[in-house]
Amino acid sequence: MSCWTYVAAVVRVDGIQKIDFEKVFGKELHFDSDTEMWDDAEKYPENYLPFGSEGSLSMSVWENPLENHLAKYTVSIFGDLRDHFDYESIINWFKKKVENVWVRQAVITVDIGTEASYTWTLGDTEMVKG
Repeated sequence: MSCWTYVAAVVRVDGIQKIDFEKVFGKELHFDSDTEMWDDAEKYPENYLPFGSEGSLSMSVWENPLENHLAKYTVSIFGDLRDHFDYESIINWFKKKVENVWVRQAVITVDIGTEASYTWTLGDTEMVKG
C-alpha cells in the first residue's frame, strides 16, 4: 500500500535583483523524467525539490509587477509525494532553503496521509502538529 504525503508551502521574498529560485529551492523531477535525471536526483538530492517514487513537488513563482515594491516574489511549493514517509525532512529542507533568501513570510504544511498534519511558520522554534 502506498503512503502519500501532501505538501503546501508559501514564501514571500523581498528582493531588488532577479533571483533564480531553481538554484535556491531545487529543480522539479517528473514521473516521466529520463533515467539520467532520476539518477542525478538520487545522487544529488540537494539540487532538487523533495521527491517521492513518482516525482517531486512543484514550484511556481509570482513576481510583483510593481518594480518599486520590496515584496518582490511569492513562491509556492506544493504537491503530493508517493512513498515519502519523512515529513520532518521536508520541513527541515524548507527551513534550510528559506535561509538563502530575504524572507518576508514563510509557512509549510505537510500532511502524512490521514495520519497527521505538521506546520512550521517562519519564527517558530518548533513545528506544530495539527
